[in-house]
Amino acid sequence: MSDTNKITALYCRLSHEDELAGESNSISNQKDILQKYADEHGFYNTAFYIDDGYTGVDFERPAFKRMIDDVDNGRIGTIITKDLSRLGRNHLHVGLYTEEYFPRRNVRYIAINNNIDSDNPDSSAVDMAAFYNIFNEFHVKDTSRKIKASCVIKSERGQRVASRPPYGYMKSQEDHNKILPNPETALVVKYIFQLCADGLGPAQIAHRLEEEQIYTPAMYEYSQTGNVISNFDTSYPYRWNPTAVANILEDVSYLGHTCNFRFGRASYKDHRKLKLPKSEHKLIENTHEPIIDINIWEIVQRLRQSKRRFTRSGEKSIFAGIVFCADCKQKLYFHRHAREKSENWKFICSSYRKNSREQCTMHGIKESHLKEIVLHEIRNVTAFARERTDDFAEYISRESNTAAKKELSEANKKLKKSEKRLAEVGIIFRKLYEDHVLGTIDDDQFRMLSQGYTDEQNQLKAEISDLKHTMQEFQSQTANTARFAALAKKYTDITELTQEILHTFVSRIEVHEKLKDDNGSITQEIDIYFTHIGIVK
Repeated sequence: MSDTNKITALYCRLSHEDELAGESNSISNQKDILQKYADEHGFYNTAFYIDDGYTGVDFERPAFKRMIDDVDNGRIGTIITKDLSRLGRNHLHVGLYTEEYFPRRNVRYIAINNNIDSDNPDSSAVDMAAFYNIFNEFHVKDTSRKIKASCVIKSERGQRVASRPPYGYMKSQEDHNKILPNPETALVVKYIFQLCADGLGPAQIAHRLEEEQIYTPAMYEYSQTGNVISNFDTSYPYRWNPTAVANILEDVSYLGHTCNFRFGRASYKDHRKLKLPKSEHKLIENTHEPIIDINIWEIVQRLRQSKRRFTRSGEKSIFAGIVFCADCKQKLYFHRHAREKSENWKFICSSYRKNSREQCTMHGIKESHLKEIVLHEIRNVTAFARERTDDFAEYISRESNTAAKKELSEANKKLKKSEKRLAEVGIIFRKLYEDHVLGTIDDDQFRMLSQGYTDEQNQLKAEISDLKHTMQEFQSQTANTARFAALAKKYTDITELTQEILHTFVSRIEVHEKLKDDNGSITQEIDIYFTHIGIVK
């Protein structure tokens, strides 16, 4: 292609941050400036390449990549931008294009507002290009810092930092800082949680949603707005990812809480999404209307925390993950033989099963028998809590109070002692530092002494945190009893032990070994830990 027939590329770019600067950087304004310049300077075979909503820090932009392909294929002779920052805001990469790549391919580059024209290399503006590029990158870094600071302020006000609402919610028309349940997708979220409470895992739930032809979150977004979320293929509108299901099941947004700073970026140049440690998360409770009831949420979290093993035939017990050996504390193994009737399926201690019979005994119990016992106990305890609420609260308080008061008193004494010692260590640190500055002790002595006190300080902080948590648990006993009673009133007619009933009322079961008395009678003790209140004798 002759030089006269080559395309003059008019490149426009606008990031979300640039958009805040107003009309001067808008795509329409850039197009007007570029077209006017081309007309006035004799560039007639023009073509626009437009990246709207793309950062200048990297060059993974569709229109830019298409323009570079056209350069590689010899179709472009000149590239014009409003200024250098439109080409990019990474000074090393921009310099690579303007100083090496474009000249090597005989492409003329013009940045109008910077008075840069590669056909006029003697211009002082060309010499300033490197400084322009550094300043443009500094602008991105500074903007990134300001955005982070504004996000922190926003979070401290109890507002969401994320721009897109979680699946199941939508932005309020009256206040875009607030979110409301989406009438359509909130039902899907409830369905996902219910399926999990019924015993299905993320992969099974994903398969069920695909079978029922329920749009994935990305497809729903596309159907409503036309926006395509990255890596989304519209030809698979119902193909749910198990990871996406798991993320929904773990998102506290559905309880009505906001959790900011769960994700971040490696740097202003690296836009990869990174999971931040929990210590950096900022949880703000009760910021919007919940979609999921706290009881269903807790059932799901307990199920998610315990590995639920399927047998080779695909069978799974509703007790999977919550039934343990009372002696070695290992999980009981669900044993099912293909030729056995379901009433003969049983649990045995996993330590015993793994040829470690010296470590533990069988602790065997039929699943059908365990179901009868647990259902009977749930019916009895919930009836007690429901029909004689005051007596129940008094009983639970009496059973736990004697031991709890003693432990609470001891924990309080330990807490005060640890806090006093922590304050003393702080004073010692200041004295050590003063002695070091005054030369009373040398560097080696300071390092040795300060390291010892640093270790003690860290240990004390950990102890104080644990003690405070322990005391909070003791003090919440009354509230926990009330929560259990409220659950009992919700489920008034329990005739069958379902997955939901079991995990609503029971958090753990421990099976003791069978005992035979002198008369040959066999007994077996089962400890049932009820949700919120523990063992009820």
